[in-house]
Amino acid sequence: MINQMQQVVVAGRQRDSRAIMQALQTAGVLHIVPVDTSSHASAGAFQTGPLGGAAADERRETERLLARTESSLAQIGVPKDTTRSALLPEDQWAALVESVATPAAALEDREAALRSDLDARRTYGDVVSVLSKLASRLDERPRFAVLSLTTEKPEELQAADAALRAELKDRYALSSAPVRDGLNAVVVAVLAADRERARSALSKARLGELRLPGRFERLPLASVAQEFDRIGSGSDAALNDVQAQKKRLADQHGPALLSVRDALADRVAIDDARAQTARGKYGFVLQGYVPVDRVDGMKAALSPFGNSVLTELSAVDEHHNAGAIPVQLKNNDYTRNFEFMLNISDPPRYGTFDPSWVVAFFFPIFFGFIVADIGFGALFLGVAIYMLGKSRRGESMPVNLLGLTLDPATLYQVGYVLRTMSLWSILFGALTGEFFGNILEKLHVFYVDPGIIKSLWGVTLTGEEHATGIFPILLPRVLPEFSNTLMVICLLIGIVFVLWSWALRLQLSFKHKHMHHFWEALGMLGGLVGLICLAFVSRAGRDFGALGNFSDWRVDLMIVGFVVFVVGLIMSRAVLMLIEILSQGGSIISFTRLFAVGVAAAILANLATDLGWSLGGTLPVIGPILGILVGLLVHTFLFVLTILGHVMQPIRLMWVEYLNPTGFYQENGIRYNPFARVSLRK
Repeated sequence: MINQMQQVVVAGRQRDSRAIMQALQTAGVLHIVPVDTSSHASAGAFQTGPLGGAAADERRETERLLARTESSLAQIGVPKDTTRSALLPEDQWAALVESVATPAAALEDREAALRSDLDARRTYGDVVSVLSKLASRLDERPRFAVLSLTTEKPEELQAADAALRAELKDRYALSSAPVRDGLNAVVVAVLAADRERARSALSKARLGELRLPGRFERLPLASVAQEFDRIGSGSDAALNDVQAQKKRLADQHGPALLSVRDALADRVAIDDARAQTARGKYGFVLQGYVPVDRVDGMKAALSPFGNSVLTELSAVDEHHNAGAIPVQLKNNDYTRNFEFMLNISDPPRYGTFDPSWVVAFFFPIFFGFIVADIGFGALFLGVAIYMLGKSRRGESMPVNLLGLTLDPATLYQVGYVLRTMSLWSILFGALTGEFFGNILEKLHVFYVDPGIIKSLWGVTLTGEEHATGIFPILLPRVLPEFSNTLMVICLLIGIVFVLWSWALRLQLSFKHKHMHHFWEALGMLGGLVGLICLAFVSRAGRDFGALGNFSDWRVDLMIVGFVVFVVGLIMSRAVLMLIEILSQGGSIISFTRLFAVGVAAAILANLATDLGWSLGGTLPVIGPILGILVGLLVHTFLFVLTILGHVMQPIRLMWVEYLNPTGFYQENGIRYNPFARVSLRK
């Protein structure tokens, strides 16, 4: 549900503004919005927007120190979740930051240089070793120039030799040696005066001179080889020493530096909040919104200031100003873990409808209805328990396939949702009798009793029954005789959801006096009722003659529904309703995805089990082992192939078929973002 808000106006003395803002920041309950003074006659006496004068200079200095603090923390690698120490007095902040920033920057530069050297040696070490032997220190003599390059094919070496001979005749020497399979090092020695002509010749042969990175480019090849040997023997130890020094800095100063960083960030946030106030020579005014259940916290924070602070609370206008009111969702613990599934968009507009509980209740049920397999449900449950365990230990979990990392809080929510989904999958699996397909049915743990199915669903089964077993199957979804029953169940679910969504749009439009949307929603409801009655009376188009039977109440309801649709079409002047009514009929049919996707997956699982089962009876010992391996392999392949659809189809029914008609995506709100200290933010 959407938490109730109250509008707040706070006025106080200008000299107390920073202290008041700090108190509100500590309370962490007020969502501040800019004060608009343009409509007030006394607007000229107030200043709004960014701070000026000495306050602006102070802010710039705070931002500079904050940036230096954050860069130092990043350079020495202090984890964000490190426990903070007690905050030092303000006059010691700058000294602490500088005492860490200077050595941290030096160590960072040293580490970058060492890593650059190691990368250069790793890339060019083998080549330079061969080139230095070929050059024989000839590049150290001023009269000569040595060009080094690499080739991969013999044709390239021949082309280089031909190009040099055409340009320099016999005034060059070319030597090559293999570095490793497919790569040769080549040295070309020429007179210093012929350097550019040699480079031009190599360029005509589509070959380029080898360029070493950074400081190595200007050194002779023998010196580069010696430098690479030195890097190989000592740089790893030097790099470890640098990292050890950074760790000592982090251990020694990290907790205190984090405390200073938080305090500086809080101070910058206070200045940002002050920029949203209306400021006069002697006083200031700010406005915002606070949840009704947190008003006492705000009053307690301001109580030390006594009469020097004036606070005015008023009810919000959700009919004319709902778009400017921040939205905080207030749900129970179960529903709160599903809220992230709706974070693909902004929260619902204040005064409308929070669908979090609908998603929390129906999404796992729909998922369980599709999977409906005890074995796969148990696999999901195992993954969920693993994720919940990692989150409780405060560990994150990388998801390489998506290129993201789930922090412990998000990991807990995902694990909680997955656990709920798995439990519904196991429950529906007990009804369908499926365990990795029909394994338990073959073992006569589950069996089909036509009598039970007839009495429970009114469906007559014509196939063979499994006369022996322990538990009867109550939802035999893979049997062809039962498909129509499942189809009707899914259509009934679709009818309920689509009518529910338009009824919500009708109620919210009437509540906020949006009469255009009201008539549109009323017309769509009437038209959908008419279409549904038409489908039932005509038996899905097989008996249109029944539509003339006016003694049938469903025919009367159909006529009333279409009349309401025409009235809504005229009153809303939305001609596209003629197309939308057909689209909404398609939305009802879309709920048969629950049947189609689930049954298709179940049939594939049965085929995998049947394949493994048939192989198991071929040979005495090898057969069962081979059957298990093949069945497991096919099950794994089909699971990977279908799992995305199992998740996306039910959430699509929530996101598209249900939420679209309610106006959830058209009427968004502002997310509640209270003015709070860094340590209080989640």
